[in-house]
Amino acid sequence: MSPLKNQSLSFLLCILTTAQLSIANPPLDPNSTVADCSCYKAPGNEKAIFLNHQFFDFRTLDNAIAASNLTAPALIDNDQGAGIEPITSPFFGKGFFGDYFTPASWSKNASESAPVRLVNSQQNIYLARDVPGSPIHLTLRTNRLESFQSTSDLETTELAYLFASIRIRARVTGSSGACAGMFFYHSDEQESDIEILTRDEHNDSQGNIIPEASTQVPIPEPDSAANGSWTDWNEYQLDWLSGRSEWLINGISKLNKTYSVPSQASNFQLKIWSDGSTWPGNMTVGGLATLDVEWIDIVYNTSQEAAGASCKKVCSVDSIATSAVPQVAWGNLTAARVGIIPAILVGLMWVAVLF
Repeated sequence: MSPLKNQSLSFLLCILTTAQLSIANPPLDPNSTVADCSCYKAPGNEKAIFLNHQFFDFRTLDNAIAASNLTAPALIDNDQGAGIEPITSPFFGKGFFGDYFTPASWSKNASESAPVRLVNSQQNIYLARDVPGSPIHLTLRTNRLESFQSTSDLETTELAYLFASIRIRARVTGSSGACAGMFFYHSDEQESDIEILTRDEHNDSQGNIIPEASTQVPIPEPDSAANGSWTDWNEYQLDWLSGRSEWLINGISKLNKTYSVPSQASNFQLKIWSDGSTWPGNMTVGGLATLDVEWIDIVYNTSQEAAGASCKKVCSVDSIATSAVPQVAWGNLTAARVGIIPAILVGLMWVAVLF
């Protein structure tokens, strides 16, 4: 949950429920190419269709980012409480990634309920690798100073998303007292998010501080019934649909909810923070925590897209992390139409689901 909010909302994870339908998938068109894709299905959900796709793969930046840019910047110190540090790499400026995401530099004063001043710094967002030769990843960092908590926050530049499915391969490590969050946000009353608290057991993820809305679930290991840990690399997926959202971890559906799901255009935020409040906890001075991300994959609609857009070829992004490009799922659809909200496939026609 964003530290700017009144902490009265939960992450909202619910599936799209529709009447039972007999779904007949159109045959794969072997002559189709990725360039032909006009729509994209949510990973593992053939009933959620979107018009746009973006894939940010930090692992593949070796040829574009000099080795000198892969050293973790110095920790913020007590004299850097203004949050005015510059970006750590040109990668976060203008360009494919910088045109979509902006590092935040806002701050929040301490209060009775949040006793530690919070200061975002662009210096806490950087590219790194575990050891020489290992894949590059994006890192967001937070560390506790005597007089404030230095934090990090990446946000999409516009409130443009109107329903989406996002997957992030990520891990969280470090000291107790931090909250790593990934969520769609429109207002305090409209948000869907996944949050990991470093004060929790390593195999738990949290919902919200409100008892009746809070949800805690174990993190499953990939392809295993055993529980994993948020300190390991996991694939987190959030499907934000009309009035409902679903949360999946490593491809396994963990929770569905309808509470406070955004119904208006929202942005996407990725952050790790603390303000000493009861939600993240109070990190010990000198403490440090990080949120590492290998890739971000998102299929989405925008608030500018009118109902009735063409959708003749539907592509799958299920294997995007290994294939690097979408794969054609269904081809040769007839006069297909999709609205700005998820659609369902009936026979060979796309029919907008209206609410």
